[in-house]
Formats: sequence, C-alpha cells, structure tokens
Amino acid sequence: MAWCRFLTFHDRRVLAGMVALCAVIGTGAGEGVSWAQACCASAGLIAPTRLRSYEDFAVGMAARGRSVFGAFDANGGYAGERDGDSEWNLEQDLFGVARLFERSQVAVLIPFLQTRRTLNGVAASGGGVGDVAVSARYDFIGLGEHRLVPGLAILAAAVLPTGTPPEGASDPWAAGATGQGSWQGTVGAAVEQAWEPYFVTVNGLVTWRSTRTVAAVKETFAPRLTAVLAVGRVLPRLSTVGLYASFMNQGTNSADGAALPRSGASSFTGGLAATLSPNDRWRLQGTLFTEVPVASWGKNETAGLGLSVSLLRVWP
Repeated sequence: MAWCRFLTFHDRRVLAGMVALCAVIGTGAGEGVSWAQACCASAGLIAPTRLRSYEDFAVGMAARGRSVFGAFDANGGYAGERDGDSEWNLEQDLFGVARLFERSQVAVLIPFLQTRRTLNGVAASGGGVGDVAVSARYDFIGLGEHRLVPGLAILAAAVLPTGTPPEGASDPWAAGATGQGSWQGTVGAAVEQAWEPYFVTVNGLVTWRSTRTVAAVKETFAPRLTAVLAVGRVLPRLSTVGLYASFMNQGTNSADGAALPRSGASSFTGGLAATLSPNDRWRLQGTLFTEVPVASWGKNETAGLGLSVSLLRVWP
C-alpha cells in the first residue's frame, strides 16, 4: 500500500472541531433518575471544542491514536496492509474555546503529531507541531429554543500551514510530515433537533485549500464536501453515549492547470462516543472510530481503527 503514503495530507481535525453531536443509544432510567435536557448536554460528544449552552469558556487536552490496517486505491478497491508493513498515528492536542456572545463561540486547537511507518522492511518515524486550526460557530436558532423548530447554526474554520508538509519531511516515507502545506477554509451549517432525551443533528461542510507549489509544480485542489449524520440520547448527570457516521468526497485535483486523473478522494467513517460529566467543571470525552473497509466505500484514503480521549476544564 505504499502508494497511499504520499497522498495529500488530509486534516480531519477541522471536522472534529466543528461536528457538534453524535448519536446516543441507551436504556431507560429507573424511577427517580434525573435525565439531563438534550438541548444542554448533547453538544460536544465527539467535538470537545464545542461549548454546551450553559458554558462560557473551556480549556483542554486530547490524545488520539490510530492504527492503519488497509487502504483504498484510486478506483475504490480495498486491500489490507501487506505482511511486514504498518503505520501508527499519534496526536496530542491543546485547545481552548470561548463564548464571545450569547450565540457565538470560537475555538483554537494546536496539534502535536507523531507517525511511525514500516514499508518494505524499512521503518521511519517523525513528528512535531501540526497545522493549527481555528473554528467558529454562530447559532441562529438554539437547540430547544422553539419546541417544533430545529436548531440552526453556521460553522466556519481555518487551518494555518504551521506543520511540516510532506515534501519537507527528511525520512523516506514522509513520516515526519505534520501538515498539508497550504491554507484551508471551511464553511458549513448544522441542523439539530431534540425529543427528550433524544437528539439528532445533520452537518454539511464545504472545504477549500489554497494552491501550493512543490518542485516548481503548482498544485490546485478541488473542493471537499463532508456530511455528518448523528442521532442520540442523553444519560443522567449530563453524560452521553452514542455513535455517528460521516462521509467525505473530494473531486479531481490539478497540476499546472492540467487535471490529475484518479486524484479524487473519499471516505466513510463511523464511530462510537461517550462523555462523562462528574460535575459542571470537568468533562471527559472519548471516541472509538474507523474508516469502513468495504470496497467502493473509499478512494485514495487509508483505513484504520482509532481511539481518542479528551479532558476539559469548563467554566459555566
């Protein structure tokens, strides 16, 4: 699967920083158990950089690990890793999020990445500071604000090329790459609704990347479309558990004005998530996720299994 190691760096942290909710499943509570309102607790299940409706500021740290077990080719065919080949991705994030006004919030995330790859018996590893992400959210209609009208929010994000691009890595397999080498902007919308104690959300995002020049070749990137569907249920004491699914698709890129055949990319990701809130000052969040390894469900992307854990200190 060596062909997949040199694909354009795909920064999933933007999506992670903007997706607001995830599906929640659970059993009913016994008599006397107090359930949290979905409009208060549903936010932040898979996106720790989103504040809940009663929170004003939060800082936190996150750890994420992912093991690659296969890859999709340009035609959508899937194959597992060859014997002796392997890839591990580790990431640690520092982030902060603040409510600027009643309906708006802004978050900043600084990632630190490490990668180890073994191909054809040759191992390489590297890492460093990744691409810093800034995201914002404005709620035109808050979740639960009107009984029959769903919540509606506008999302925006920017990624700064602060990491090391693939061509800047010194190792043979670009394991030292921590960034994509260009600016990135994302806009989108979120629609969410709650039926106590259940909630559901649909997010749509469009991402553009700036052009960049590598070895005198000017690369131009097609827009990337992302859709996220989640449904869920809130548990007692503002805790939640759940699942989600997202789909990404990017068109054909070009080099020096000429289209690059078979350069499009797509992936389908599913995951489970949970949050635990022992009090209104601390929140623990975790996700288990994977790219679905089914032929034609992806293109020019790796498939792997990952786990993330986040710890937040919140000021209500």
